[in-house]
Amino acid sequence: MPNNITFRTHLLGSVTEFCQNSHLVTLQNSLNLVDLIVRLARYQEEGLKLFPKVYLTNNITKIIRMLPDAESLKIGVSDKNSEGIMRALKKCAPMANGGWLVYINEMPDNIEYGVFKGSSNPTAVLVDDVIMTPIEHLNIVKVFQVADDCVEIRANNSDFHYVFLSHRREDDPPPLQHIDSLVESITARVKIKNQAAVSSYLKRVLYDSLVKSHGCIIAVTSMKRAPKLLSNDGVMLDDPIDFEQLIVKYKKNIISQSLIDSKSFILSGMLNSDGIVLFDNRSRILGYNIFVAINNNASALGGARRRAFENLKRIINRGLCAVFMQSHDGWSEFSGGA
Repeated sequence: MPNNITFRTHLLGSVTEFCQNSHLVTLQNSLNLVDLIVRLARYQEEGLKLFPKVYLTNNITKIIRMLPDAESLKIGVSDKNSEGIMRALKKCAPMANGGWLVYINEMPDNIEYGVFKGSSNPTAVLVDDVIMTPIEHLNIVKVFQVADDCVEIRANNSDFHYVFLSHRREDDPPPLQHIDSLVESITARVKIKNQAAVSSYLKRVLYDSLVKSHGCIIAVTSMKRAPKLLSNDGVMLDDPIDFEQLIVKYKKNIISQSLIDSKSFILSGMLNSDGIVLFDNRSRILGYNIFVAINNNASALGGARRRAFENLKRIINRGLCAVFMQSHDGWSEFSGGA
């Protein structure tokens, strides 16, 4: 009989030290984490792709107390083993959207599971910025899919890894690693007093949109209008969507949160359209569904999105200040700066 070689077998040895250092009793059996990683790598329910973020912890009560305006909903209890964790995932994953997150909380004899969320305020600090830091007597491990066949495991003791269940090399950069650089470019000329709130909001919206996207290109310009290369074929907005002004008006109670939320859905739709989404570096969306003529003599290999990305890179500092590309399987590239 041949011996099977599986990612599961290799992972078991690779995550052992991470599990031990997490100080979570549930993860002292490394197989519990391995099974969760493998399941989340391409998670589906009823044929629908889902992207739940799972937080294993020893004190969900403390987490809820730390988060302003937090909510939680207990769903059930299960055995403290791999089967119990899979049951918790199946019951909670369909509800883990719109800011809701899955929790698996260690109890003396079993695990409690459910969903929780931080503040719905669009200017609120990100949940991870509050809880994913070293805190006495609080142990947390976050597990979530960041691209097809790629799962991030991160502990609040600062230990983290990207797990590739594919042909990717060990030194390949992680997917969506460039979101921070992209947001820095988009907010470069936002007023300093508004930058933190606008950046936090855009990181949240862009991440949630991009992780579900089939691929896109985002270009950022320092000009008031689209560069000539992008101005002839696409939808250019007569009234750009200005996220800085939306955040400012919301903080002054001039507009409701629903108006900001509606713009996040618009941005998500744009990112799921063909072509390029164009921002300026004042956090405004200028247009979308924009196409650029592709030089057939270009040396870039790949499809139309790859060749368009290479063409746009040529006008960095000549109309564009940055360009971001995400492939259909969730991996990204970035060129430029603020």
